[in-house]
Amino acid sequence: MLRPAIALAVLAAAPAPAQQQTGPVETVVTRHGDTFVADFTFPSDAAAWAFWRSTPAESDRKSWRTRSWTVLTPGVQLQRRGRYDAFVASNGGAVPRKVRIRIKPFTEEVAADYVPALLLGGRSVALFDGHFAAFSVRLASALDTMGTEPDESAIGDSGTRVRFVGGRRPFRLAGDVAGYRSGMSSGAYGLFDVPRATITNGVATVIDSEMPGWFASDVGAFTPQVIRLLQSRLGPSGLVEPTILAAWEGAIRDGVSMNGGTLKGLILMRVEGRGALTEGKWLRDRAHWFIAHEASHFWLGQAIGYQSQRDNWIMEGGADLLAARTVQKLVRGYSPQEFLNEAITDCAKGASKPVADAPERGEYRTTYACGTLFSLVAERASEGNFYGFTRALIDRHRSKREVNTADWLAELNRASGKPALSGAIRALLDKGASDPKSAIAALLHDGGIAFTVSADGTPKL
Repeated sequence: MLRPAIALAVLAAAPAPAQQQTGPVETVVTRHGDTFVADFTFPSDAAAWAFWRSTPAESDRKSWRTRSWTVLTPGVQLQRRGRYDAFVASNGGAVPRKVRIRIKPFTEEVAADYVPALLLGGRSVALFDGHFAAFSVRLASALDTMGTEPDESAIGDSGTRVRFVGGRRPFRLAGDVAGYRSGMSSGAYGLFDVPRATITNGVATVIDSEMPGWFASDVGAFTPQVIRLLQSRLGPSGLVEPTILAAWEGAIRDGVSMNGGTLKGLILMRVEGRGALTEGKWLRDRAHWFIAHEASHFWLGQAIGYQSQRDNWIMEGGADLLAARTVQKLVRGYSPQEFLNEAITDCAKGASKPVADAPERGEYRTTYACGTLFSLVAERASEGNFYGFTRALIDRHRSKREVNTADWLAELNRASGKPALSGAIRALLDKGASDPKSAIAALLHDGGIAFTVSADGTPKL
């Protein structure tokens, strides 16, 4: 028997409040047939209510909300103001305490954030709760000059409580389910009219009903194997029932693209292109690596996180090497050598500047590539067992739930007994190198990793 379902409340994560409000923003997202409506109830008067997650669409760097959300409440406009999307009053006064919008699900990529909506075949739709998190602004004009970290004197915030309502099937969630239910979500998708997940070895699989059959079968079978192997090598992740949510974006374009990310307890995958219609080894290997990388973040990223952006190489480089080794163990004939050599080459390109500052420069590939190189050094110091190195790092810092560069280098010192290794890595992180290729070659040599040197001086495994 089908019945209307109402999801429990969620408090979308946001920066610390600058002023105390009477309560959170209350947002109810309802499905009526093929229409989605969101009703916002604001706890106080404000000149504007802006949205924390306001990065633009990846395709044209313009606001995706202004194409997805239609304001139905008279006297209210949705505007792009500086870096933020915001509700503002048409007459320049306070925004009404209640605002209603109609939502046309936006399924394209968003810059450095999670896709707002997924179409999962038939009537199945997933909406991301984090995009409804709002904060109040005393003067709408202040938005025009606000940076990514708004001036606390101009804003107020006490969280946004989201409820998803409706649909013909019992409602379900994917992502931080426990946080959603307790009122402190770190990010979850509400799944409207999505068929029951397939559960294998404690892993829930939700795959677009229109996904190419060979790909859907492969992902459904491979993901539980990855989780089982990582759990056996890294210990408990703290997750009750991790989920993979895979969406098919169609075969209009040539080739194939794959993207996504990780939320607490959720691997999100989006696949597009005619190239995915036919089974192929390259795409299968790529999908396997993608799943293994994102699953690794259940440990490096969720069991423990990084202290600051400068420490993110630990998470991304570590997940890259864990993915390479995991696929190597599970897939006969898979070799990660090409991937690892690409990491060395790309690290050499970016390490003329401080590697730790690469995210500030927008050089994210340097973060991943050099992080992978440093992880290789740790693996060799741990007698070829990077799982063991990672587990020791997690167990040592699980109580504080985060690590920094000093923590990681201390673990390397314990594993290697060679402080010179951590010193060489610290130099690349903090200063870079005038000759990165030679510096990397010296690091590999001192770390006991066999390599050759190509004609241009780049080390190769």
